Amino acid sequence: MDVRTELPQEIIDTIIDNLSKDHQTLKSCALASSSLRPTSQKHLFSWTMLDKDSSCERLHLVLTENPTLCSYVHRIIIWSDEETGPQWLCVNKNLACVLDRLTSLRSCSLCIYNDIEWKDFHPQTTAAFFRVFVLPSLKSIDISGLSGIPVTFFDIPNVIEELELKSVAFTRTSDAGAVSPRSLCMRVLDFLPNTKAFVNEDTDTIFALSAHPDSCFSRIADLRIHVSRDNFPILLPIFNAAAKSLTSLELSHGYSPRESRDGRNINAFRFDLANFTNLRRLSLRLSIYYYTFNILPPILLTSADHLTTLLASSASTLARIETLTVVFYPHDLRQSYEVSMTKCVSELEIWRQLDKVICPHRSSARLHVTFVLKMDIPELTQLVKARNRWQESMRGKLPMLEERGILTFEVDSSFLCYPEDE
Repeated sequence: MDVRTELPQEIIDTIIDNLSKDHQTLKSCALASSSLRPTSQKHLFSWTMLDKDSSCERLHLVLTENPTLCSYVHRIIIWSDEETGPQWLCVNKNLACVLDRLTSLRSCSLCIYNDIEWKDFHPQTTAAFFRVFVLPSLKSIDISGLSGIPVTFFDIPNVIEELELKSVAFTRTSDAGAVSPRSLCMRVLDFLPNTKAFVNEDTDTIFALSAHPDSCFSRIADLRIHVSRDNFPILLPIFNAAAKSLTSLELSHGYSPRESRDGRNINAFRFDLANFTNLRRLSLRLSIYYYTFNILPPILLTSADHLTTLLASSASTLARIETLTVVFYPHDLRQSYEVSMTKCVSELEIWRQLDKVICPHRSSARLHVTFVLKMDIPELTQLVKARNRWQESMRGKLPMLEERGILTFEVDSSFLCYPEDE
């Protein structure tokens, strides 16, 4: 007997929705009954990853035989590395056909972890990507590890929520618009340039992109930047272009025993925060890398000292922003979890000075400050215990902020996965 004779379809759909993370059960449901199939397929085909010719050919065949599935795919990930067949994007012709069928995409990701560049893609594929980038349904674009992206990318006539560019580089092309303003508009930009590739291509590319007063960078509301001494000249034009539009800024920096050589510390950021005249939220994420626990305290102290110097020079900014978040991420390169981390960090002689710097008489009464300790915690119960220990050990460390009731302590984990919204 068909299950639809037993329960209303709305209830059946709700039950299937609650199984959205259980793909094996969803596959069984899709095969079991016609009333279970549509909702099961919507979850099964909500996202797909293509990493080789065979996976692309299978999806092409499935979508050709059942076109209804095309509207179910909301996210696609294109993956290429040395193990999955690095040349498949260079020769595959059907990927363009697949992309053209997916007219309801909300997210498109290109993850390239080998030496191929944009020019190496099959021409039909690059053309299809540009057709995807203008889809009205598209909300986010994520490109990682790819160089030689034409600057005409920023001419895309679309408004998206988030653009994430990690280890990428752009190059100018003969068909790049010389007069018209860049028309791509994004609310959030998360940017880590491939400095070496930028230098090889054209050191002035970003300057050219941001020169127009109505460039896409002049409309960013949320900027998330990974700053180093080498990439700062590339990022500086973006800071200048976004000075008036920016309301939220996240700066990510790295510290290690070799931090003076790799130039990723806070001192690499040499832009006056006061220039961001509409800034309301400031976040600083400090990754501290170490091999042995005994070398961690001096690296932490260095990062905290640099943090104090930056905040001390940004009094006018602290006086008007609404939230300040500081994330300390001690990252053991051996991938082990150190249970005494909360005690180690809380006992550092840094907190009183930070308290005085953040909480002078001129600071905003509405400013809320959050200190986050991020660790590689493998289990939820350990996370809860670590959060309790962190909050307890930090009591009284920043008395002025604590007295004003504007202080929060949190613990986060890079290992634990939380349910995502559909």
